Amino acid sequence: MRSFTSLPARLVLGLCLGWAALALARETGDAWEGWSQRQRNNLPCGWRFGMAPVERLRRCLGGIDGLVPSGSVVAFASLPGGCSAEFFRWRWAAYLLPGLEVVSLDDPAARQLAAYLITYRRLPEPPPGTRLELLRQLEGGRVYRILR
Repeated sequence: MRSFTSLPARLVLGLCLGWAALALARETGDAWEGWSQRQRNNLPCGWRFGMAPVERLRRCLGGIDGLVPSGSVVAFASLPGGCSAEFFRWRWAAYLLPGLEVVSLDDPAARQLAAYLITYRRLPEPPPGTRLELLRQLEGGRVYRILR
C-alpha cells in the first residue's frame, strides 16, 4: 500500500493549496478594489450619470408622473449646501423633468408663475401671499399645488 506522502499525492495537495491561495488573493483584491471605488454621497456640483445621488433624485422626481400637467411651471426647492448644491440640484431636476418648466424657488419672478412646488429633502416654504396644498408624498420629497 502506498503512503499518503508519495510524490503524486504531495503534488496534488500542493496544487490544491496553490489554487486556493490564488483564489483567495484574487477575491481579496477584487473586494479591496470595489471598496476603494464605492460611490460616495458627492456634492451636487460633482454629480454624474449613474451616481447614487442622481438615482435618488430620479426616483423622487419619478413620483410626479401624471400628477403635474405637461408644460406647467414648477418651482423646485432643496437644501442649500457647499458648492452651490441647491443650484445644481435644481438644474438636475430641470434635466430629469423635460416636460415641465422647472424654476428655482429663489427667483422672485418665477415664483409668481409657478403653479406647483417640488421640495427635495427640505420642508416647504410657500411663496409670499400663497399657501400650499400637498398633492403627493415622494421618495425624499413632496409635490404641492400653489394656491393664490
